Amino acid sequence: MLLIGCFAHSLALEQALADIERSGIERKHILAVVMNLRSDPDPEAKQSDAIEMGAAWATACAVIGVAAGFGLAWGPIVWGLIGTAAGFGAGFSLHRIWLRGPVRFGSKTNVPEVTVIVQCPAALSHDVRLAMYRRGALSVGESGG
Repeated sequence: MLLIGCFAHSLALEQALADIERSGIERKHILAVVMNLRSDPDPEAKQSDAIEMGAAWATACAVIGVAAGFGLAWGPIVWGLIGTAAGFGAGFSLHRIWLRGPVRFGSKTNVPEVTVIVQCPAALSHDVRLAMYRRGALSVGESGG
């Protein structure tokens, strides 16, 4: 019978493995696999998003600059260009600061999961299952009968 448990990578996992060995399962019948965290599939996407936000802010500030420029000394074209440059800089900078800023409330760091596969006789399956649950297994399943 195969018992499969899913754990968060922690000290409790090490304790669960020790408990399983103490229950009579040999080390060669235990397999622990660390699951890779999903990395950002497109690292350039964050840069692209910053440019898009900069462009949006540039458009908004250009419109405001042109409208205000009709009443100012340098005219609407110059104030539109100033608004464009200031808006792009502000939007791009805000996006970059927001991505690299302090941890926001509600977000947590991802902890890799570890899948533990134990091959054991049916007589010991209950003890192994209890050892996994006592030590904080997120889930436990079985294969075979």
